[in-house]
Amino acid sequence: MLGSGSSGNATLVADADRYVLIDVGLSCREVTRRLSLLGVNPSSIDAIVITHAHGDHTRGAQVFSRRHDVPIYVTEAIRAEWRPTNISVGGTLIPEGVDEVCGFRFLPFTIPHDSSAVGFQIETADGVIGYVTDVGKLTNSIIERLRACHLLVVESNHAEELLRFSPYARSVRERISGDGGHLSNEALAAFIKTDLGPSVRCIVLAHLSRVNNLPEIAATTCREALAAGGREEVNVVVAQQDRITPTIDLSFLAAGNVGHIVGLQQTLLPF
Repeated sequence: MLGSGSSGNATLVADADRYVLIDVGLSCREVTRRLSLLGVNPSSIDAIVITHAHGDHTRGAQVFSRRHDVPIYVTEAIRAEWRPTNISVGGTLIPEGVDEVCGFRFLPFTIPHDSSAVGFQIETADGVIGYVTDVGKLTNSIIERLRACHLLVVESNHAEELLRFSPYARSVRERISGDGGHLSNEALAAFIKTDLGPSVRCIVLAHLSRVNNLPEIAATTCREALAAGGREEVNVVVAQQDRITPTIDLSFLAAGNVGHIVGLQQTLLPF
């Protein structure tokens, strides 16, 4: 993940010489800079896939698409809400269908949020990724989708107690905590305790609030839930706004290994 949070989201999925960006919510310039820190030429990006139309997921997508001639994949509902112009359209994603995107199989599914939004099951040659970054509630159908995955990228937006005493207006707090808002640390923990799939080897905590959460609180809540569910072997990575998360080797995880997470987790990006 190149960055994750309310100021901008972008994730790189790579296999050999194939590169797909999920969301470009940072500026084109900033995404380009962060890709360069990973040794990835922006012109080598093969596709952009969009989860929903909010600016923190689309801000730089149109400029990046035009500048580097990268096709964008999006559902009809998201396209109607977003209304992009002068972009290369790679294809229309069909919720509950299967879409081939540059050798990856994307299975989009509708998720509850205050925007037309989808999560993904991403089938790769090395395992399955579950990707749900903005979701108010983990429904039974979402849980079923995530059970077959080896790697989960899932929202852990806020600590319920911090949100309760947040400086945000009451209406904003209610929107965040509602079924169309954002998932709390505690709601994610409840899922982990009872419904975590047996193949999951790593959980990436995404879209943390800078006001209503702390990385340490999110990680501790997740690890306590894993311990309660007898799954202490599962690795936990916290994605943040100003850092590139470690590179995760999915083939290593899918083989039943843990601990093969390397990269820049503790390194602030140079500004």
